[in-house]
Amino acid sequence: MKKISLLLALCLTLSIFAGCGAKPAPTTLPPTETTLPPETTEPPTETTVPPTEPPAPKVVDFALEEPEGFFASVVQDTVTVLTSPKAPMDTSTITVEVLPMNPDAVQQSESQFEAMITKTEPAETEPTEETEETEETEETEAAAPKEFKLKTMEQTEIDGWPTLFCEYTLVYSDYSSHVFRYEAVVNEANYVFTFTDNTDTNVWLDAFQDSAKTIDLILDTDGVELNYSDLTLYDLGCGLSIYAEEGMESHRAEGFTACIGNRNVIILLMADDKQSNNLTQLKPADYAELLCSTNDLGEFKTDIYGTLHTTFYSTDENGMEYYNMICIKETADDFWVVQLACAAENQAAYTKDFNLWASSISET
Repeated sequence: MKKISLLLALCLTLSIFAGCGAKPAPTTLPPTETTLPPETTEPPTETTVPPTEPPAPKVVDFALEEPEGFFASVVQDTVTVLTSPKAPMDTSTITVEVLPMNPDAVQQSESQFEAMITKTEPAETEPTEETEETEETEETEAAAPKEFKLKTMEQTEIDGWPTLFCEYTLVYSDYSSHVFRYEAVVNEANYVFTFTDNTDTNVWLDAFQDSAKTIDLILDTDGVELNYSDLTLYDLGCGLSIYAEEGMESHRAEGFTACIGNRNVIILLMADDKQSNNLTQLKPADYAELLCSTNDLGEFKTDIYGTLHTTFYSTDENGMEYYNMICIKETADDFWVVQLACAAENQAAYTKDFNLWASSISET
């Protein structure tokens, strides 16, 4: 298989991405289904192997109704940040972090929690005989809160998952933060929802409380249907179609089979013929591994829609940085390499969109 060029052509980036602007990314839900073991009609005997228990449902995503005007400023695999509509004057945020699973998180004491938030040693921890001296930078010292006030700390639940809820205030040199924090322990990770109101009069507290009530931890068995109703269907002219945002037009891109784009986004497709390139025995995962080694890409993963994909960043000759998603689609004759890209500054607006659009690719 010949090496595939993954950098955007300069002429395309100049014509398609010029004047690109950000837009809010909608929260999407995962469509999946689960298969239960068949029921046994005959009574078990001494030699009968007990039926295998179905796998426990897995949390694969989250959803919440954000306060009016809040928009996604960061959307990554483990961190999502929603920012106040009055930013940068108002630095209030809603942050969702996916951390390694830690069941003890809901059992921690007040002093342990304070130590975690303020990055200090717990009060009950006895000092060791030998301590290593560490030098803190002026920036770190300035960022450290001068006072921590814990108002509420209680064990609760979100969608049945054990959760620690804490309400507290952090006082800094020139402002204070009022925080609602929920840490839910699910079966493979901890989901941490942090609502931080940095306004002088705590204008977001009621809205944050209402938003917290809408938190939904989405399972891989929820079976939510895909929704392309707000998107436009495009015939790519190569036997495939895709749903994407409106305003996309066809473009010519050297080395690619098909290309559509607008001022914000570009979608490039390349066909890799199975027969002529000796790929007929490969499965999509095998082809993805081959693509990684040939093009120095990161590991391909399957997203919540079942699409095999990876992401990376690229920079053009003018220093413009792009966020790219590469996914694999298979037809009878070809493996298709599909590249979706936007300006890196718009990544938060398009990360989940790209996954949804890629799931819609089908043969015409």
